[in-house]
Amino acid sequence: MDILLVEDYQHTRKTIAYGLNSRLPESNIYEADNGLAALNFVKAGNSPDVILMDISMPVMNGIDAAKAIKEILPQTKIIMLTSFNEEDKVLNSFNAGANAYCLKNIKIDELVNVIASVLHGAIWIDPSIAQFILHVLNTESTISVKQPQPAEQFDLTAREKDILKLVALGKSNKDIEDELVLSIHTVKNHLKNILQKLSVEDRTQAAILAIKENLV
Repeated sequence: MDILLVEDYQHTRKTIAYGLNSRLPESNIYEADNGLAALNFVKAGNSPDVILMDISMPVMNGIDAAKAIKEILPQTKIIMLTSFNEEDKVLNSFNAGANAYCLKNIKIDELVNVIASVLHGAIWIDPSIAQFILHVLNTESTISVKQPQPAEQFDLTAREKDILKLVALGKSNKDIEDELVLSIHTVKNHLKNILQKLSVEDRTQAAILAIKENLV
C-alpha cells in the first residue's frame, strides 16, 4: 500500500509517518509539506492508495488539493487530518472528495483502522464532530452540493432505503452484503440507482443528503 502524508509541520508529519511505518511495515509512506506538493506528486505519475491530508497549509490548502487530486485519481482514498477548530471546513472536505475526517489527536492504531475502513469503501467521521455535522446540515449555511429534489420525489424502494441507511452509517459494500444477505453485484446495482435518484456523485454525498433530508 502506498500512503501519501501531507502535513506542513515537520514534527507532526514525522511523528505520524513513524507510527504508520511501525504498524504498516510493508507500506510505502511518502511525504509532502503542502497541497501543491501533493498535487505535483500525483501529476508526476504516482498513484497513492491513501492520502492523509491536512487542511490548513501554505501554497495550497488541503481542501483544494483534495478536489484537484480526486479529479485525477478518483479511486484514491483521502483522509482529512485536521484540528477541531476548523469545523467550518468539515463538509467542504467531503464535498471535495474526502472519504474520512479525523482529528489530529487520533491514536495511530485507530488511524490505521480508519485507513482499512476507507479502503473497503466506508466513510469515517470522528465521533466528536458528528453532532456538529448534523447541526450544520440543518442550517442554511451548509455548503452547496447539487440541489436535491423534494424528499417525496426521490422514489427510493424499501431495499434502497435499507442500503442508504447503512451507507449513512459508514458501512462498506461488504458490510451491506453481509447484513442484508445480498450479493456484492446486487449491492452495487442498488447503490448506482440510489446515486442516480438522489442526483449525487458518490456515497459520501449520498450519506450527507440522506441525513439532511431525513431519508434514514
